[in-house]
Amino acid sequence: MTSHSPLPRLFPGFFFLSLALLSYLLNFNGLYGQDAHEYLRQSRVIFDRLQGLPIPPLSIGDAEFAGVYPLFGALFRFLTGDSVLALQMVSWLAAAMGLLVFERLLALLAPGARTDSRWAFAGLGLVFAPMFFRAGMTSMSDGLGLVFALATFLFGLRAFENRRGKDAVWTVAFAALALSTRYSLAALLLPLVIALTYYIVSKKRWLLLLATICVGLAALAPHFWLKTGGTENPLGHSSLAQWSAVNFFKSSFVSSNGGISHYLLPNFLFLLFPLAHPGFCLVLPGLFFLFKKTDLVLPAKRILLGSIAVYLILLGGMPQQNLRHLLPAYVLLLPVLFPAWDRLYCYGFLFFRRLTRGVLITALSLQILSSSYYLLPCLSRNRLETGVAKELKAVLPPDATVYAFDLDVALRSYLPGVQFQNLWERRYPEFQKGSFVLFNESLRAQWQGQNPILNWDHLKENYSLELRKELPKGWQLWEIRN
Repeated sequence: MTSHSPLPRLFPGFFFLSLALLSYLLNFNGLYGQDAHEYLRQSRVIFDRLQGLPIPPLSIGDAEFAGVYPLFGALFRFLTGDSVLALQMVSWLAAAMGLLVFERLLALLAPGARTDSRWAFAGLGLVFAPMFFRAGMTSMSDGLGLVFALATFLFGLRAFENRRGKDAVWTVAFAALALSTRYSLAALLLPLVIALTYYIVSKKRWLLLLATICVGLAALAPHFWLKTGGTENPLGHSSLAQWSAVNFFKSSFVSSNGGISHYLLPNFLFLLFPLAHPGFCLVLPGLFFLFKKTDLVLPAKRILLGSIAVYLILLGGMPQQNLRHLLPAYVLLLPVLFPAWDRLYCYGFLFFRRLTRGVLITALSLQILSSSYYLLPCLSRNRLETGVAKELKAVLPPDATVYAFDLDVALRSYLPGVQFQNLWERRYPEFQKGSFVLFNESLRAQWQGQNPILNWDHLKENYSLELRKELPKGWQLWEIRN
């Protein structure tokens, strides 16, 4: 493939179609777990708001989740007519656009590199990075937030190089969109925004500063509009209140959102996973053998490293470990290591063609296997949710009330006629007789001493329960008799 081949320009389109085709072949609608279904619920509410319908009371999910991803889902629904497919399409498109913007960022930082080298690196390091691939397949905000963050860095670093005010304005616009898609990205973008603000002020470009402030506020406006009608902080999140430097050295946590969690390694070692982990790129450390100190000469590279550091400091203090939260740090690490890759790619094919081809094929095979491995839990959870929903639909009477936890958020998507009461949100002094309880005893270890278990134990001690249905993976449906 030559540097002038038009084929690489079609790669993002191929990637979009591949994600769509694979979702169809796997019969996967992108929904798995509580977060994805909460985005779906918010997307449906926003769609109704756009049509002038009343605003329902804000829920806990409205306070915890930023609003731009479900907003895009609502807008795409006008095209698809299906809220589930609309959210999926947003994720497919975000992944494809993320690939395109990532390649443009590589071109900005390494303008002398060959086009095929950039695209090969984007394919191996980004497309087949399991966490990125999974973000493109699932109805979550990770992919959309990442593409906005990458666009922020593309325009921001270009603003320093070209000194064009228009690039600075676009930087702030995309930064605002990234923040209102995933709150945690504020830490990732903070060093870049500070550097750009200092640059504008030092050059005394006051009109440009005013323009960036106005554009930034305008880009944040949709998010604040979405959060109207509630008393919660529009940019608030409960996890931030639980941030602590002590968490860097802990591997077990107790939190209101995650219950009791145990991990193999403490947080400060978890933060090193982007360097070498099957969830990203297991062979990435090999590039360090070709790394040179001069690869960090550019100020842009130091801004990228500063952004990674601030973002990891935020994650390290959180009482949880989640691989997909490390994805932005991993993606920003790739441009820093790209010169080492370019040496491997160019000199390897020039002097050791057969060996280089073998190494790359092996690395690609590992990436594909890892992507399949990390997608399987999402598919399994999706099958569980749809399977339980199908069985409950055949058992529950119309307008049944079901007390549940964990699965209830997903089941609301598939069983809109059922009235679900969440066992985590509050303690119930009394339970409605003739209603149902959906519970899994295996949750006890994670939620011991917290609302789900306290409510369940209260039910067993004070009410007569009749088992109505054994469901997959330990779930049971009980009827409250008296």
